[in-house]
Amino acid sequence: MPEAAVRADQLLQVHTVWWGDTVLLCLDGELDIATAPLAGQAVTAVLAGQPGVLCLDLTGLVFCDVAGLHALRRLTDQVHATRTRLHLAGLHPRLRYTLARLKTLSPWNPTVPQH
Repeated sequence: MPEAAVRADQLLQVHTVWWGDTVLLCLDGELDIATAPLAGQAVTAVLAGQPGVLCLDLTGLVFCDVAGLHALRRLTDQVHATRTRLHLAGLHPRLRYTLARLKTLSPWNPTVPQH
């Protein structure tokens, strides 16, 4: 009997809560090559609403591989390109350590376009 394939939306759940011009975007589960597109789609949808502030809550993130690190960098660059303020919350100490060691991939040290 073949194993049932696990869908990306079963590995990563995305929740958004709006309050005025601020949005809380929570990522729960795994951020990897299979789920990174879901996170990207969620950020694109949020940015379409033109928030002033985006709080990205990673408290529920239980796994993040290299593809997930790259996804965080792309998401950060995407947010900063719209001049939306970005706040990160709930970084696990190991993820914080990894991102600090990989300064070029650090979401709190993004590439901000100069105008």
